[in-house]
Parts: sequence; C-alpha cells; structure tokens
Amino acid sequence: AHRLSLQSGAVLHYELDRVSSGELSETGAGGRHLGEEDLWGQASVDLGPTRLHAGLVRYVFRGDSGTGGVGSARNTTEVFASLSTTGRYLNPTLEAWWDVDRVRGAFLRASLDLPVLGWPFPPYAFVFVQTEMGLNLGQGPNPARPGEVANFASRGITHVSLGLGTEVRAGRLSGIGVTTLAFGARSQLNADDATRVDGPGRTRDFVVWLWTGVTIVLGGAGRTGQ
Repeated sequence: AHRLSLQSGAVLHYELDRVSSGELSETGAGGRHLGEEDLWGQASVDLGPTRLHAGLVRYVFRGDSGTGGVGSARNTTEVFASLSTTGRYLNPTLEAWWDVDRVRGAFLRASLDLPVLGWPFPPYAFVFVQTEMGLNLGQGPNPARPGEVANFASRGITHVSLGLGTEVRAGRLSGIGVTTLAFGARSQLNADDATRVDGPGRTRDFVVWLWTGVTIVLGGAGRTGQ
C-alpha cells in the first residue's frame, strides 16, 4: 500500500523584541515586525515506514538591510527532496536542498530523532533527542561570479546540533484541523564562518536557545492507493 498527499503552507518569522543596533536580526534595528515569509508546497509518498518528499520553498525577507536586517535582495527559491524512515528507536532523515535562484548550489542536511518518552493517551505527547548536521556542497562563494551572494563561507560541514524536543498532538479540532504544539531546547556547534555570525562584527562558535512552535494542518487525509 502507498499513500500520496499534497501539502502547502507558510512559515512566518516574526520578531517580538525591539532590536538594538549590532544585534543579529532579520528586521533590523528598531524593528518589531514580520522578518521572513517561507511559502512552500510539496508532494509526499508513504511506502510503509519510509516517506519521500519533494517540493519547493520561496523565501521572502521583509527586513531593512540599511539597519542591519535582511532585505529583499536575499529573496530566493529552493527545491528540495528528502527521505525519512520511522522505526521503533531511530527516525533518520536525509534532505537535499538546491538553491535555484540567488545562490544556485546544493546543501545536504542529515538529522536523527531518538524517541525517549511517550504519553499514549490524548493529548498524545512525545519527547525526542534530536541531532542534526549540515553539509555545504555548492552554496559557498563562486570564483567565477565573485559578486554572487553565498550562503556559506566554504565547502564542508556547516554545523552540528543536539537538542531535546517535545510534541503535544491535540488531535483534530472542530473547524480547524490537526494541531500540534512543539517546544524544546537546542545547542549548536558552528563549523562555517557564515554560521558563526552573531551580529555585525560578532561571531560565536557555540550557541544554545529555546524554541517553540505550533503546526496546524487544515483539510482531510491524503489519497491512499494500492
């Protein structure tokens, strides 16, 4: 049996704090507004415990580059493909990303989720140990086009991260859809000069942060076939 589904959505990055000059920010100094929109669409195929994804993401930046933010000159589009498997103990994922607009290069990301705790009654809750590594293959400086913007400083490993995440699945809410609340803590060792950037003139080899998010899936289930 296999299951084919089509999805689309948007991820909005909104900065809640007013940013001071010199701080790392997408909006820029003094900003407290939407900094980035990621608009995406993908097709997914489930083959037993294995899932294949392929799709496209459009990145739109709303910051002010004149005050240290990320402006529209950084807008770009990426296509991606991923392969993931779900097991009893390990959930590995391998992703390949190709920038087809601004940088024109490839980036690989490998991640692994290790389930350590689960709550089997509604609302279902799961705790994972999460690790990730990035590998730049072609999104660094291009000697043939020295004026072209690059995402990374050199070819090779960009970062390695380790964290703890929790998902609480509220199930299907009437009139809304399936809602999932996620939160956790993450640490990251930066291995590329671009990932070390922590604001104008500042770098950091190791960072730790807290995160949270909400995912709402609208609509019905995907199509299932034999």
